Parts: sequence; C-alpha cells; structure tokens
Amino acid sequence: MIIDQINKSTFNYIKDEENTKGVLGITHNRIVEIPNFIDAETANSIISYVESKGEDWGDIAFYGSLGMGLAPNDPGLAEHGLNGTFFDDLREKFKEAVELVFDRKVRPNTSHAQKWDVGGFAAPHSDNSDFDGVPNAFEINKYVGILYLNGDYEGGDLFFCKEAEVYDKETNSNRWETYLSFKPNAFSYYVFPGGVENVHGVSEILSGTRYTMVSFWDYEEIEYDQATLDKWKEEEKQVRIEQAIQKEEWAKGNKYA
Repeated sequence: MIIDQINKSTFNYIKDEENTKGVLGITHNRIVEIPNFIDAETANSIISYVESKGEDWGDIAFYGSLGMGLAPNDPGLAEHGLNGTFFDDLREKFKEAVELVFDRKVRPNTSHAQKWDVGGFAAPHSDNSDFDGVPNAFEINKYVGILYLNGDYEGGDLFFCKEAEVYDKETNSNRWETYLSFKPNAFSYYVFPGGVENVHGVSEILSGTRYTMVSFWDYEEIEYDQATLDKWKEEEKQVRIEQAIQKEEWAKGNKYA
C-alpha cells in the first residue's frame, strides 16, 4: 500500500533553514523524512519484483551499486502483488511529497530502483554541480527523493558533509567533514536538495543488501534553451568517459578511484 494522504504534520524535519549556497534558485534547504510512505508488504513486493528482473540491473556511478529503470505496465508486476500502474502511482505520490516539502511545483526527471551490495558506498558528491557550486550537466536534478525499502543490512548510512576549515585546495583532499550520519528508516521517503548545499554520500555496506528507489526533480516551469542542452550533452559525454576510466580502476581492485 502506498501512503494515501500526505500530511505535513507527519514530516520529520532533519534540517530546515534558508539556503545560502548554490545558484539554482533553491531558497530553502530542507532534509525531510516522510515516514510510512509504503508498508512492509509493498516494499517486499518491490524488492521481489526488481530481483526477478536481474538482467535489467546495470552499473551506476557508485562503487558496488546497481540501478534499474522501471517500466510502467509490466505484466510481471502482478506476479509480485503490484498492479500495472503501480510505479506511475508511486511517482505521482513522490511528486506530491516533493511539492509539499518545498512549496513549489516540480516535474520528474529520472527515477530508478537501486541496490547496494556488501562493499558498496558513495563518496561525498553533489547531484547537480561541482564542489564549488558551479552547475553541471545534471543541474536539472534540483531535488532528490529516496524511498528506503528495507532495513536488514549493516552500514549504508546516509551522511551529509560540511566543508573543512583546512584542506588541501590543490587536491581537494580531506575537503569534506561529515556532520550528520544516520541509517534511514525503512519504508520512509527522504527528500532534500542534492546540490552543494547538501554534499552527501553513503557509507560502506557491511552486510546485507540495501534497496532504495531514487527520483530526481526539477522546477515545473523552468525551460532550457538549445545551447544549454547542447552544452550539457557534451559535458555528459566527458563524464561518461571519466566514469568508464573509474570503472576500469574498480575492476583492478581500486574501489576508491
């Protein structure tokens, strides 16, 4: 079952402050948990479904993690107790939640299932900019929403970083210090701006498998000219080249590359 009524009175505000970083028009920096977004039975059905589609898992940008796009109206959903419009219905609830948290209309970018196996982790990163807040090819990802499907794993904390007062400015070594780290509650949906105002990551998975559903959101009304779209396309090509090199290093056993 997906949450029926989303009520702000149930929100857990982990952070709620004016945003003083970034240049993408995000006025409020909120990290919000919406508890009981789905129930345990539904979460287990989602996990069962995505694991049945094992050939659809693919590498993503984080070590030890795999992602999967979710096709609507897949007849296979019924085999796992999910109706054919389940993922469309869930995305609409995600949208409603993000709009309530930030008091503005949004539109979806991408969404996917994600799993993290033992050893997997995500180093500190921004979803839409470099570490100086300069927007990049992914600046459409203004907000991120993450639905946590299970809790039977160790490690895998969601952590947030602040810039260290002293660090090597040439190499960026030790630039980020963790100020907040916690294990997200299963069945909760967490929403926050994922840019430089909330540099974040995932600690290493120590046992079990961590399952989530991740969605990214942009402002509903925003438009981008063709020159900007072309620039992003070229930037993304370079990112994919760098990621391929990184994966080669991972294959050699250098997971911190």
